[in-house]
Amino acid sequence: MTLSLPLQEIAWKRVVFFLFIIIVPNYLVMQTQVVGPIDDRVGIGTALDLSIILPLLLYFFGFRKRVSWILLCGLVFFGVLLANWMIPSHADAHLTYFNVMVIVLEVGVIAFEFVLFIAILKRIPILIKNYQMEKTIHHHFLLSFSRAIQQTFTFQNKRLNKFGFLLRLVATDLAAIYYCLFSWRKKRQANVEHVNSFTFHTDGGYLGVFYMLVHAMVIEIIAVHMMVAQYSHVAAWIVTFFDLYALLFIISDYQAIRLSPVILSEKGIHFQKGIRQYGFIEWNAVKAISENKKSPEEVKQDRASVEFALHGLEREQAPFVIELNRTVEMNQVFGFKKSIEHVYVKVDKPYAFRDKVNHYLGS
Repeated sequence: MTLSLPLQEIAWKRVVFFLFIIIVPNYLVMQTQVVGPIDDRVGIGTALDLSIILPLLLYFFGFRKRVSWILLCGLVFFGVLLANWMIPSHADAHLTYFNVMVIVLEVGVIAFEFVLFIAILKRIPILIKNYQMEKTIHHHFLLSFSRAIQQTFTFQNKRLNKFGFLLRLVATDLAAIYYCLFSWRKKRQANVEHVNSFTFHTDGGYLGVFYMLVHAMVIEIIAVHMMVAQYSHVAAWIVTFFDLYALLFIISDYQAIRLSPVILSEKGIHFQKGIRQYGFIEWNAVKAISENKKSPEEVKQDRASVEFALHGLEREQAPFVIELNRTVEMNQVFGFKKSIEHVYVKVDKPYAFRDKVNHYLGS
């Protein structure tokens, strides 16, 4: 059982099928009343479908391997919210019981998280020590912090180890805060002995995309807040909070890109693409680097790959591709993981990058 949830493990066809067969009929019965007038007995049937049946179907059959029970709690919470929205007021007499069930469930989860938080606090000094050590090996913040988390919070009880996913999720938030607010005086790592760095953000149109996104988000924050405030001030501030978080994410992502070049060392390739993707590829996992003959659209369709590249409004051709001789796991935003077999390269100095890779491979 795992809390880490690679997107490849989601059985999308089954998920869509279950959502369709549960939500659509209940929506037609509740909202359009295609079968006639409804009462509390029909309402409790819909509540059972959305709050219990649908979460269980998604939990047991929506994933290719067993996932954490915490995800089931989230699915139940989503189902109850859906039931509260879908069931009309004249048929929701029994819905209170489901709402209470969710409250009790959430209190239990919060209590568990509080106990976990206390356990984490006790190990903070060890975490800092492990991070300082990992930083000298892996160079980038996210990978160093994730490895430090893995070392610090390894428990004898294997079931507790899966909560490293939650800590990797926290790592993304910490990275967003650090890069957005506290990293502006920091300079990117330049080439030093046994380490070569290659940027991938200066030669391209991504800077223009970044300014456009920030400009659009600022306008959206003001406009959406004013629009939602006409109906609910509380809802307006909730929406504004999430919009501000999105803006924080966009700014910190670009700042992380600027400060985190691709690094080639004696051990392998160190990679952090903003705060979206990060990982490490050992040299013995690299088969070769060669000219990329795939079009930008074909590269986009290659699900078992990552790109050392940033694009403007139009995708550009990546000049080189690194072929791996075994599957390597990359970390993605919010703790998700992805297995890759190819790496497409469009750094600012692609030919120098190719030569250095061949040098380390002994080609």
